[in-house]
Amino acid sequence: MILVPISTDAPIYHRPIGTVSMIVANILVFLATASDLETAIDQYGLHHGVGFTPVEWITSNFIHGGFIHLIGNMIFLWGFGLIVEGKVGWLIFSAIYLLIGVLECLLEQAIFYESTGLSFGASAIIFGLMTISLIWAPVNEITVFYWLFFRFVGVFDISVIMFACLNLMISFGIMFLLFLAEMPMNSEVLHLMGAGLGGIIGFVYLKTKLVDCEGWDVLSVMTGNTPSSEPYLSATYQADRRRRKNMTTAERERPLETNSKVTRTKASPARFDRFLEEKKATAAMAELERIRHRKPEWSPTTEQLLILARGLRKASRMRDSVTIYIEFLNQKPDHSIACLELAEIFVFLQERPSGAKRLLDKCNLNALSKQQEKRHAQALKHAQRMIDDGIIEIDFQQ
Repeated sequence: MILVPISTDAPIYHRPIGTVSMIVANILVFLATASDLETAIDQYGLHHGVGFTPVEWITSNFIHGGFIHLIGNMIFLWGFGLIVEGKVGWLIFSAIYLLIGVLECLLEQAIFYESTGLSFGASAIIFGLMTISLIWAPVNEITVFYWLFFRFVGVFDISVIMFACLNLMISFGIMFLLFLAEMPMNSEVLHLMGAGLGGIIGFVYLKTKLVDCEGWDVLSVMTGNTPSSEPYLSATYQADRRRRKNMTTAERERPLETNSKVTRTKASPARFDRFLEEKKATAAMAELERIRHRKPEWSPTTEQLLILARGLRKASRMRDSVTIYIEFLNQKPDHSIACLELAEIFVFLQERPSGAKRLLDKCNLNALSKQQEKRHAQALKHAQRMIDDGIIEIDFQQ
């Protein structure tokens, strides 16, 4: 069974310069040593039982035992390097990459000080990057290529936390089985050492606020304090804030909830009001469209429009919700909370950061609660970051 990550939907705020550089460096070293790998491994690998050899703490991380070993590691490096470097940039990423390698080699020589043996390769570093990805972006997804039994081939999407935990459990399982069989420990021990060091580095960066995970780090996810865990977005859309699915999810519409009784009877403002009271936003929207078809001059009150807009949002009918919010704000342009709610849809679900920013700039912060102020700051920060990333929006009608 082969499982390798090939891409991610995690926000990428920095080009993968460091990731590509490390991949190129590993490939160049392999090409330079391929003619005599045995000699290169013996010369540049990490030796146990010879004391501390700082030069090998660096060189051993760039030596691979064969083409398959190299390619497997580089694909994993690409998958997790994108996530880590995407949040901190190439310089810090490169420093983290080398730091994991150096610390793991130092720890390895300390543990196996009286043993003999040899290790090499970037696997420990990659496990460290995988653990950092788990901490910084657990619910983002990675696209994984699979090859089962040399027959079934394809790709699937899986969350970072699920994929990382699967790999960690496999390593723990192999190590445990070897322990029960009283066999010597293998490379899985080194992988877990790298994962442990990556976990420490990831948490240090998170707790000291040296990395911005936008409220989607593993601690926020576990405590339910993610930005979209608040009631202004439905549970369905909490998982869909990630960029790759925002546009398609926001445009996906559910069929109108109509029934034969509603279809046969005449459109009625009283029925529209009753649907609102019963919190049947989709039915209320259908009734509103029927009323306007028969009586174009009729319009709900501003209070009814706001109730309807919020109900449609909770029902995940975002396109209709946006239409009603805009109609409401045309009548009450200074309603700060409505501006905030519509801006959140724009920035988190429809990739319309400029429109969201204009709405957020209109908000009177004194009219917002402390919780709403936090939402305002989060949406404004996300919108500005998307603008800085060059996201171009279309069809803005506000």
